[in-house]
Amino acid sequence: MVAKSFVCCLVAVCFAVTGCETIKPEQVADNLNVVTPEGAGPFPVVIMYEGTGGMTSREPRWAGWLKGMGIASAIVGNAGIRGRAKNPNGSMYHEDGAIAWDILKADARIDTSRFALIGFSRGGGMALKAGGHFGGKRAVPDFVFAFYPGGFGRAECSSNHADSTEVHIFFGDKDDVGLVDGLLDACYSTARWNDSVFYHELKDTTHGYDYERGSAFTCCNPVTKVRVERNEDAVAYTKSVIEKAIRARWQGR
Repeated sequence: MVAKSFVCCLVAVCFAVTGCETIKPEQVADNLNVVTPEGAGPFPVVIMYEGTGGMTSREPRWAGWLKGMGIASAIVGNAGIRGRAKNPNGSMYHEDGAIAWDILKADARIDTSRFALIGFSRGGGMALKAGGHFGGKRAVPDFVFAFYPGGFGRAECSSNHADSTEVHIFFGDKDDVGLVDGLLDACYSTARWNDSVFYHELKDTTHGYDYERGSAFTCCNPVTKVRVERNEDAVAYTKSVIEKAIRARWQGR
């Protein structure tokens, strides 16, 4: 649904870039930062996937905001799990969030029947494509919030989550990654044909609009300089969408 707006066990995985590797639950646990509100809970939880640059100050800021609403956060260090500072091109560690869910299920402070996935940039791509790891013995996420997702490949932006999962994609109309890779159009099309997917195009907004300060980096094919500029209006709009969605579904559960 398009909404254009301005404002456990061992998991063996193989990747074209990194080869085959086995991720152990203890590796995830050692790289999982859980932030909870005051009190005993149990609290609903948002599991976060980091971007290509690895852990930044962005994730703790969003966790602090969620904490103020009585929601826990579990920040997954995808790069740290693999002994890296960053996530290399081509890496998509969808299963990390599912292993984190398994760990959180044993925490009395956390209500894993009420959870969402958030991902930033490459992490947004991971969150959108993590649906195959949920269901069965694991709950299905109520929400996926994908911030300026990338990493799928050129002009590909799709979700493999169940229809019961409400998916929100946030993209700036001046996002250089989205423009050069055709992701803005691809995400728009995904939402157009899927009633559980909502696309939010943010006016005058670049990649990484929720970063604390501006910067730039290069990526993509052809090589492109990507602007990163904080946009307070876009951040406020994003927060309003997330808050409205989770309060509507989680209140009273």
